[in-house]
Amino acid sequence: MKKKQYDLNFKKMVVAKGKEIGNMTAVARQHELDPKMVLRWARELNRKDLDQLDGNSMKQKKFIPTAEDYAQLEKENEKLKKLFAEQALERDILKDLLKKTNPHLRIK
Repeated sequence: MKKKQYDLNFKKMVVAKGKEIGNMTAVARQHELDPKMVLRWARELNRKDLDQLDGNSMKQKKFIPTAEDYAQLEKENEKLKKLFAEQALERDILKDLLKKTNPHLRIK
């Protein structure tokens, strides 16, 4: 099912009708719209988020990484590498300890 997009003027008209009548759900049903969608339009109009009513809110802004982002990722990567190495070392120590205390459990 294809998503239908409504223009800003239609949204304003539906919300204005709903406010005039005092029942957004009834207006939504008159126009064969989902009542939740009309209520969301009204809420966004009250907040003056007109750019979101255009459908721009559904589009994600393009992420352009900066030098700071790369530096932060490198720090996080180093931190995770150290953590992984510590856990691997701890696991090897516990295996050796298990072999020494329980010789019958040796892994070949």
